[in-house]
Amino acid sequence: MDNNDNCKACAIANGHVEPEAAHGHDHSGGTQEGEVRRLWTNVIISTVILIAALVLQHGTYSDAVPHWMLLGLYILSFIPVGFPVIQEAWELTTEHHDYFNECTLMTVAAIGAFSIGDYPEAVMLMALYSIGEVLQTKAVSRARRSISDLVNDHAQVVQRLNADGTREEVAPEEVLVGDKVRALVGDRLALDGVLLSDSATLDLSALTGESVPVEVLRGEPLLAGAVVQGHPIEMEVTKPYKDSTLSRILHMAEEAAERKPETEHFIRRFSRVYTPIVLVLAVLVVAVPWLVSLLHPTFTYDFSKWFYSSLVFLVTSCPCALIISVPLSYFSGLGASSRHGLLFKGSIFIEKLRHTTAVVFDKTGTITEGSFEVADLQVYGGTAEEEALALLVAVESGSTHPIAQAILSYAEEKTLPEVAVSKLHEQAGFGLRAKDSHSAELLAGNARLLRESGVEIADHQTDTGTTVYLARGGVLILTVVLQDKLKPTSTATVAELHRKGVTPVTILSGDRQAVVEQVGAEVGVDRAIGGLLPQDKMREVELLMHEKEDQVVTYVGDGLNDAPVMSMSDIGVAMGGIASDATVEAADIVIQGTDPYKLVQAIEISNFTHKIVIQNIVFALSFKIVVMLLATFGIASLALAIMADVGVALLTVVNSIRVLRFKAKAPTI
Repeated sequence: MDNNDNCKACAIANGHVEPEAAHGHDHSGGTQEGEVRRLWTNVIISTVILIAALVLQHGTYSDAVPHWMLLGLYILSFIPVGFPVIQEAWELTTEHHDYFNECTLMTVAAIGAFSIGDYPEAVMLMALYSIGEVLQTKAVSRARRSISDLVNDHAQVVQRLNADGTREEVAPEEVLVGDKVRALVGDRLALDGVLLSDSATLDLSALTGESVPVEVLRGEPLLAGAVVQGHPIEMEVTKPYKDSTLSRILHMAEEAAERKPETEHFIRRFSRVYTPIVLVLAVLVVAVPWLVSLLHPTFTYDFSKWFYSSLVFLVTSCPCALIISVPLSYFSGLGASSRHGLLFKGSIFIEKLRHTTAVVFDKTGTITEGSFEVADLQVYGGTAEEEALALLVAVESGSTHPIAQAILSYAEEKTLPEVAVSKLHEQAGFGLRAKDSHSAELLAGNARLLRESGVEIADHQTDTGTTVYLARGGVLILTVVLQDKLKPTSTATVAELHRKGVTPVTILSGDRQAVVEQVGAEVGVDRAIGGLLPQDKMREVELLMHEKEDQVVTYVGDGLNDAPVMSMSDIGVAMGGIASDATVEAADIVIQGTDPYKLVQAIEISNFTHKIVIQNIVFALSFKIVVMLLATFGIASLALAIMADVGVALLTVVNSIRVLRFKAKAPTI
């Protein structure tokens, strides 16, 4: 058994206790609350008997109290708090061959204190250790609960609507794709689907970290994990439970703690070497003064004094504070991330992300919305703008294409005359043909459609957007330029990355070079490269990774074509709200939503977590080294040793939990 598992708090901190255990179920099947009550009861009983023994020993009639009675009272006070520790030390040593664990150190120190007559200190050592274990375990469990709450906070049943109009409650796993389900106000959706009701108000905070409710309209997608507000809704299921957004999040959250950062691995290796060394040093604390007394007869050797100092050294040296606080800090980082709408697929990536030196963004759906808006409109041939736009709207009104929808949305804000068109025909990949009220041919579509029809457009083309042309009777009368909308936080994201020293920030896209350059200039990136196929993106990222010896490249994307380049990057980040399944699987970090600024917040969480880890390591080692030096010279007590062990462990645990409450700053838009 790994010596990191020498106490329940250490085991929980290192992820060796299941989430259910952290919620209250220990390995014996009892509740954690019951275990805590039992420990507190033992401490109270022990303390009461200890006080009675001290009163008898130091009271008015102390001379009349026989030694055997005092010894018996001290042993009775020791048993409630000492026996469980001795028992655990025995199990770890005999069953798991873990000879260098905290329970063994405490047992040796307590027996040693008894052997030299320091009975009260032996009892106090175990009592304080027990109190420390309770407080540490409760604190660690609180940190783990931030993740395990997510695991347990999902719908246990859903209300399925049957074809005959009846309803039945079934487990989410039993619902099939195409089934219709009903969700009441306050229900958390267990499945992905599309909305059948006219509208829905959803709380997406568990997925995106944003507290503002989102309005969804009929036909729009719904993500598992969202909470229904406002009124009940009906939806059609589009994915089985095992493939739903929430199920994927739960699965990744359950596995996240198993992927450890290098700092945590170092602490584990350090403790394996450190513990045997301090045991040898503790022996030397007793042996060296004895050897000195042999060489210098004037030096008086007091075995009890130096044996006591050895016990102080031994108790102080226990590395429990490091073993608990380092993994707890990273686990708290996972909890803080989940509250910000971020999912790290392991604490290793919390540590790794802070080393990012370059960031690469995909464009569409990552920096931009992936939806069009009208950027420019020009009319020709003396046609009135309202008339030309009305004709285009009449032609496009029957189309569901995103470009057509963007034009119709733009036209809603205008007051346009009513016009009629006839003989509407769609030419796939080109556009639409129709006739106006005077039987003049209308062409609405791309440049290829107009060229094939002999319409001259050479002087009206642009490379900075998608252009829709409208011709009437073979003459161009209108051009509409549409551009992909920038996300509100894209510019702030790039600016903040630059402030953090991340450079270059690059956009790679399959879109036209002119379009990518324009977007890049608007958001302020260092490089913007367009016209790339997936293999071209991989080549560009590989070149970037080799630009500098210590280059760490983070790639952010959402599409299926981003999965290969995401896998080869040092760190892959997926926009989980819109990303394909393959992209989410390839990513190391998933943004639950579509906000690129979440990357900045992830870096802030990474930096803060690392700062807390370093604080804990420096504080714990510094305090212990000072007390061990004092013990070496015989001027430290067991009370100080307990403070250096249990006290330092508690302080580092409390410091680690600060990560849970960390709130990354919001973007300035």
